[in-house]
Amino acid sequence: MSQPTKLENELDTEDIISLEEGDATARKRALKLNLFWICVIWVFTFTAYSGLQNLEASLVPQFGVYSLAAITGGGLVSCIVAPAIITAIGAKGALIVSWICLGIFVAANYYPKAYILIPGAAIEGLSTGLMWTAQGAFLATISMEYSHITGDSMENVISKFFGIFCMAFQSTQIWGNVISSGVLHEGGSPTGPSNHTEEPPSFCGAKDCPWDQATGNVSERAPSLPAQWRQDVLISIYLGFTIIGLVITIFLLKPLKAAPPSGVSIGRQLLATLRLLVTNLNMALLVPFSMYTGMEQVILYAEFTRAYAACELGISYVGLTMICFGVVNTVGSYLIGMVGKYLGRLILCYIAMALNLGILAVLLYWTPHQHEIYVFFFIPGVWGLADAIWQTQSGALIGSIFSDQQEPAYANLRMWQALGFTVAYMYSNFLCESDKLYIIASVLVLSVILLNVVELRVKKGKLVIANVV
Repeated sequence: MSQPTKLENELDTEDIISLEEGDATARKRALKLNLFWICVIWVFTFTAYSGLQNLEASLVPQFGVYSLAAITGGGLVSCIVAPAIITAIGAKGALIVSWICLGIFVAANYYPKAYILIPGAAIEGLSTGLMWTAQGAFLATISMEYSHITGDSMENVISKFFGIFCMAFQSTQIWGNVISSGVLHEGGSPTGPSNHTEEPPSFCGAKDCPWDQATGNVSERAPSLPAQWRQDVLISIYLGFTIIGLVITIFLLKPLKAAPPSGVSIGRQLLATLRLLVTNLNMALLVPFSMYTGMEQVILYAEFTRAYAACELGISYVGLTMICFGVVNTVGSYLIGMVGKYLGRLILCYIAMALNLGILAVLLYWTPHQHEIYVFFFIPGVWGLADAIWQTQSGALIGSIFSDQQEPAYANLRMWQALGFTVAYMYSNFLCESDKLYIIASVLVLSVILLNVVELRVKKGKLVIANVV
């Protein structure tokens, strides 16, 4: 008989649901309520983060992407130590620390100098591993308990619950961009010839290269910034949303209060995160896939917003175009969570790959022009559907394959995802857009090939177990 996992131990000693109290209906209601609060918390906090993330590269063109790289780089470090820290302070404590750090980053945007914004971003980055590992532990625990109560398979429940969470999470792209487009509606528009001629500009889109900034075109390719007071109002709204999320976490979220397993030190918890990577071939094969789920987001958050939308239409249009991404991503996350058990992970990932490759081809060969404004909304919409698949299925994949090693597995997922973000942000100011598109396409193809290998290994393992039984 196998030993109980850490999450199962938590369920036995946990305050979310007492297995000795109440009937199944009450237990399911309590689990759904905690899922609801997690979704609400993410809506408030990531409305702030998503809005700033989409604007950072355009509002701070010199080093905005470096502040984003500082966030994801800090996440790379924190993902490694997250399980050990969560063991010490609990998943709820980790979320409280995370929202405080997010507030610091948001406030740093009041005075976006390199020596203020980048350290503030690094502080936020050091908390992201805690945040996402705690979120994964919360959802996996809720899903496992709900599965036990209802008799539904763990894979189906976790796919559904991750779909619900991702719907709430990705909706922040709607709210954050609605707020930014409303506050910055008188923000700058491009000052170049694209406003006055039918000829499309030569410096936007895939033709955008960093060394063009050394030419006389730099004044043409950089949109003017919104008034400072508008930027301050926007940041104040985002800071308020972060504080609301913090308050809800403190007072309404039911905590996970399981003590560390007897005889297991924090150091050994830290070692478990790294050991899983080097001893489990499936986890190692999923490294490119995990990195891609970060890199693909950079294409939209930094590259599309800066080299396409802001370059040709102006900063005030960044929020408007990204609303389309948020709407499709939100609805898609929910629907994918529902249909995932019918189509399966691989079919969904094939669909996402086809959508991404199609949009990458558009970005590579299309020259952005304001008279084709519908394309600026079509691109983030289609990309949003693909991203909904990647985000829901990556979480469900880890929860399903590594059900007995949830925390180190989620830490590895977020760690390599953070590395993908960081690498893409760091080379952003050194490569032409066309080069970045070729890179992301190559990583995508490699990721899906290795994902197929993992799925085949998992199915083979299940068949072996079934034959033994």
